[in-house]
Amino acid sequence: MTIKNKALLVLIGMVVLLLISCTSMGQQMPIMPDENVIGTIQVFFAARESWFSNNDHINMQVYIKLLEAAVIKFSGEIDLRDIVWVSGRIVSPGNVEVSATAKVIEVKKYEANI
Repeated sequence: MTIKNKALLVLIGMVVLLLISCTSMGQQMPIMPDENVIGTIQVFFAARESWFSNNDHINMQVYIKLLEAAVIKFSGEIDLRDIVWVSGRIVSPGNVEVSATAKVIEVKKYEANI
C-alpha cells in the first residue's frame, strides 16, 4: 500500500469519525393505542450547537418547529406524537441542520358527565 493510499484511508476515517461525532438524535412522546393519527409532518431547520447541551431545550425547539408546520397543514385541535429528530450537517458556524418528523394526532374532546 502506498503512502498516498494510506493517507487517503486516514482521511476517510477522520471524515467518518467527524460525521458520526456530529450527529445527535432524540425521540419523545410515544403514541398511545387510542390516539387517532391524521398524518405526519417533517421539518428541517438550523439549530444552535449550544442547544444540544440541554435535551429539554432542543426537544422543545423541535416540538415548536413541528407544531408550527402542522397547524398550517392540518385543521382542528392537533398534537404531535412519535417525535424523532436527527442533527448532523454544519450549516454555518455554530449552527447544525436538524431534521425532525412526527405523527399528527387529533386531540379528543372529553365531555364531563355531571
